Amino acid sequence: MKSKMTPGRSDPSASPLALALVHASRLGHAAALTKWVELDPAVRAMALDLFTDALAVIAAGTEHAQMRALAHQVKAVDGPATFIGERRGAALRDAIFLNGAAITVLQRQDGYSHAKGHPASQLTPVLLALAERDRSPAQAMLSAFVAGYEVAARVGIALGGVPSWLHDLGNWANIGVAAAAAHLLGQGDGATIAAAIDSAASLGLSFDRYTTAGGATAHHLYAASAVVQALAAAEGAAAGLTSLPGSLERFYGPKLGADFTAAKLGEGIGENGSWARFEIMNGYFKLHPSCAHMHGVSDAVALLIAEAGIAESNVEAIDVATFAEAMAIDTATPHNDLAARFSLRATVAAAVRYGKLDDAGLDDLAALRPLMNRISVRHDPALDAYAPAGRPGVVQVRLRDGTTVERAVIYPRGTPQAPATAKVRHAKAHDLLSRHYGTAGAERVMAAVRALGDGAPVAELSAALRQ
Repeated sequence: MKSKMTPGRSDPSASPLALALVHASRLGHAAALTKWVELDPAVRAMALDLFTDALAVIAAGTEHAQMRALAHQVKAVDGPATFIGERRGAALRDAIFLNGAAITVLQRQDGYSHAKGHPASQLTPVLLALAERDRSPAQAMLSAFVAGYEVAARVGIALGGVPSWLHDLGNWANIGVAAAAAHLLGQGDGATIAAAIDSAASLGLSFDRYTTAGGATAHHLYAASAVVQALAAAEGAAAGLTSLPGSLERFYGPKLGADFTAAKLGEGIGENGSWARFEIMNGYFKLHPSCAHMHGVSDAVALLIAEAGIAESNVEAIDVATFAEAMAIDTATPHNDLAARFSLRATVAAAVRYGKLDDAGLDDLAALRPLMNRISVRHDPALDAYAPAGRPGVVQVRLRDGTTVERAVIYPRGTPQAPATAKVRHAKAHDLLSRHYGTAGAERVMAAVRALGDGAPVAELSAALRQ
């Protein structure tokens, strides 16, 4: 008599579909076990900071003229969810879409160090709107936030990178967003979360990476479209719409991963089925308004300004060396502020001209061009060895007095290797929120987010966001 074996665990005859079902179920089960009150204080602090960061990035982004124009076209009707752009309620999907569109305008959204993507920024608009509509407890929303981040991160790791043509919005992070939304809609039911994971995988999106660097502002629809689709996958799962088990491993991973390894989906899940490590701790905060690949260069320029006193008036020429991936998306002749955020010449020139790299100045390219003409950018193959963990940049400046100064940065500030302190994180959020709410309003929003962790109603955050 043959002994019974659990398919996909020790049975050598198990089908790939059965193996896939085990992975989806494990992710869903681990997500279901994620309880805010049981999390380590450091994980809770990181989650609250990332949630605050995302709200701040959205709020500042809604001030951009293109986002105001988009909001006018959508004509959002009144509803239970917060549309940050107009400080009022909106219908669920309108709020998610418009808040999602504002995520990328300033290129300040969060990042994740082990895979290219922006999970926290995509999780926040969906979970906030759902919690507002359904009056969910704050700690349920935050549990879903951490659970979705952990699912997303493991999908990102398992992909082994993405093809060079694929943009990092709307792919692996979107599966985590669907898982998080299903966590909230299904009240933490593991089977519902697993179904949402496979459903989102079967609806895989693929956005053109080069649209962004080319300054095509349809790019801002990437995150907006992705988060709405992730919500649909979660709603379908909560309604009982079935997904094909194994879509993540059979379809999504092989099609959209550069070096997909299914076994990595389960890494960091303990024997009891819960997270044995939290990948959210490997998230990072973007401290410059530009593509993250350029942040090593931006940090090097900031050091030269602070330590060597470089300024537009005393610079003869600037040589910038960077790694291959940064060079691949560098825009030599940007024509608008989005393309400027993907241009080493523009970002270096703005930092030197104004004393720091901020959003101000990147939309005045005519003022930057005389200095941009003194900047050369090149690929240094020796720097490639530090990627992808590092985003290296070397900046050499020849001054008009004949001296030369140089700085190199491998790991930019804000990344896990050079983490931003709580003070720096909060300063970034306060600055961005202040652009929309003013100083006092920014402080009220930040206090309201902190209070969520202690169980304050989501309605209190909504009130702060609608002031």
